Amino acid sequence: MIDNKITKKDCLNLIQLLGIKIPVMYQLGYSNNNCVGCVKGGMGYWNAIRKDFPHAFKRMAQLERTIGHAINKDKKGPVFLDELDPNRGHKLKDMPGDCGFTCEVKNA
Repeated sequence: MIDNKITKKDCLNLIQLLGIKIPVMYQLGYSNNNCVGCVKGGMGYWNAIRKDFPHAFKRMAQLERTIGHAINKDKKGPVFLDELDPNRGHKLKDMPGDCGFTCEVKNA
């Protein structure tokens, strides 16, 4: 698909044109259809997870404390999920961006 310059958005447009329902995570505005509570998510992602999937948010917040490591950080240092300001982070997009096989490559 990359060689043919077919983007993630192109694929989703085709899927919708064919009448195939897109995954719930995309319908909710998430950029990727990852497992709920992806450790690569930023502050905005986790604030959305807090709202949409409170059990997943709570589980990860507890796990952070158990292992003593926060997923997110800012200029002041670690930002644990149980201390994350609900207004921090970027808002979700209304259409998924591109994501490579393991999410290292993202062209939004």
